[in-house]
Amino acid sequence: MSEKTLDLLRTLCAAPGPVGRETLVQEAVLEHLKKYCTKIEQDKIGNLMATIEGTGKHYAVVAHADEVGFIVSNIDSNGFLRAKWNTQAHVPDLRLLPGQMVLIMTEGGFIPGYFCVKTAHIAGQKGKSKLPTWEEVFLDIGMNSAKEVADLGICIGDPVIYASPVEKIGNNLMGKTFDDRVGLTVMILLAERLSEMPKDKRPTVTFVSTVMEEIGAKGAAAVARVLDVDGVFVVDIGLADDYPGTMGEAGVSLGKGPVIVIKDSQIVYSHELNKRIFAAAEKSGIPVQRAVYHNYATDGFQIVSQGQLVSVVAIPCRYSHSSFEAINLDDVEKTVRLIETALLEK
Repeated sequence: MSEKTLDLLRTLCAAPGPVGRETLVQEAVLEHLKKYCTKIEQDKIGNLMATIEGTGKHYAVVAHADEVGFIVSNIDSNGFLRAKWNTQAHVPDLRLLPGQMVLIMTEGGFIPGYFCVKTAHIAGQKGKSKLPTWEEVFLDIGMNSAKEVADLGICIGDPVIYASPVEKIGNNLMGKTFDDRVGLTVMILLAERLSEMPKDKRPTVTFVSTVMEEIGAKGAAAVARVLDVDGVFVVDIGLADDYPGTMGEAGVSLGKGPVIVIKDSQIVYSHELNKRIFAAAEKSGIPVQRAVYHNYATDGFQIVSQGQLVSVVAIPCRYSHSSFEAINLDDVEKTVRLIETALLEK
């Protein structure tokens, strides 16, 4: 396991970046990419684009900076908070929330709290045997009144994010925001590797860190209007179904290499670009997995909508959109090498 890759991933995962508030993440990404890229731009809504010059074809590598989370929607008179989700349409999985520590992102700093529900002693036999409703889940931040909450600087509309760190658990890593800080990690490592090559030995590559992917890929929609390249490699998580209780329909496992997504719930990805990736995998001896997903989407659908060729190279991930997502670092490093080989193919 590469300590360098692990350190970078931990740094990026620790940076708070809820939907619409990705500034701290983008600053961290910029700090790395400016070492390798000669042309750096950032648009009004926060999308970051950094280009390393080469010769011949021009490609883009895209990953998103935002993370799933919540947003303060109500403060009651006793100092308890309610929160809504910050993603597009989908209600969070209520099985995963009670007991989770979170941070509330205020203008003055971060306030800790926990998602709570009535426990068995209060809920009784009937209450503890059913899944809580969204209305029954609340945030406890240890305050006794709405005034005390206000004195902390908490306002309606403040983002709420998971507080779990990245930990090495056996052969894998577990923590929050691998979706999609693992994509940003791949991007930065790839930029470093390309920068070590002579200009005439590499293509021109634009690295794009988008905002607001989790609310309908709004950042990618803005980027796509100005992007004109020979191909786009979107790097995101791939849904692994290799653990108890899953159907194994996709057949994706941790530790078995990058996932090439053929189709998702939005689009069919470029067959021509995928063939390039499969050829690169064979050439470099990197195992890859193929997947068709029906409850999954990436920035790619907005980019395809503007007429660009798009493929997705994904890192297998268990327990997506939770505070305990799981990945294998070997898959991350294989993804870097696979995209690098595909970019260098003539």
